[in-house]
Amino acid sequence: MSNRVFITGVTGYLGSAIASRLVRSGHEVFGLTRNPERAPALTAQGITPIVGALAKPESFMGALKNCDVVIHAAFDSTDVANQDRLALDSIRSSVLDGRVRTFLYTSGVWVHGDTHGRTIDETAPLNPLDLVRWRKAHESVAFDLGEHETRVMVLRPATVYGGARGTVGAMFAEAHNRRTVHYPGSGGQFWGLVHRDDVAEAYLRALERGVNGEAYLLTDGSTLNVRQIAEAIARVTGATAHPRDPDEVVKKLGLFGRALLTSQKIDSSKARRDLGWTPQHVSFVDEAQDLNQEWMASRGTPVA
Repeated sequence: MSNRVFITGVTGYLGSAIASRLVRSGHEVFGLTRNPERAPALTAQGITPIVGALAKPESFMGALKNCDVVIHAAFDSTDVANQDRLALDSIRSSVLDGRVRTFLYTSGVWVHGDTHGRTIDETAPLNPLDLVRWRKAHESVAFDLGEHETRVMVLRPATVYGGARGTVGAMFAEAHNRRTVHYPGSGGQFWGLVHRDDVAEAYLRALERGVNGEAYLLTDGSTLNVRQIAEAIARVTGATAHPRDPDEVVKKLGLFGRALLTSQKIDSSKARRDLGWTPQHVSFVDEAQDLNQEWMASRGTPVA
């Protein structure tokens, strides 16, 4: 069944992948973008561009209220909590005074905090890192919309990799540009990982099969520490991996740096079971060479 799907952050790292997957699956996708110059490229991809901003709901509410599904994937790193609140306000209006009946809200694994060596799933209490302290309340606001004949699901991706953007993409960039890969702290902390294409597939599965009121953790199933990730990147790029003092990481990056020093082990069995989701990328270390090629292709760098 084809749906009219409205996606915030459609040109972003996750939003672009989600939109592309939904278009290929036959859904009619409307994408919110602040930059009118990106509209032609979206049209060429089969996406109807909606030029507007979350701070100006009048710029997009007409389109939003006329869609069946809304996927909130926008992420503004400069004012993220406020922008997220504005998005939720508009989505609430589209549920109460529009045709939206399915809402997929993007959160992340950092709402669970440091897992201290334990492997956790969705039953674990939320203990958000300071960087995303606000997300717990925002998830509750999203779930509350499920009381209005709307199916609401919260998706919590782990650290996303693939292509040239994101935290891992920045590590590839350093490797290519400086022939070094610095990793935060000793590198002994574990990061949950998931490829952006697998995240996009999970959103499609959640749209089709997700259960109202449920949260889904998304990881590739690997258990790698940060040093192993950095060393894999170094190996395929000809760079060298180096630790970075934790105090320096926090001084330079603040709360984001503290988050990078956090250790998590995450179980995604629920998404696999309930959504029928099977990640195609399951070992960053084994696939590092292909991921390097993917990074170069995403940057427009010729690939031999």
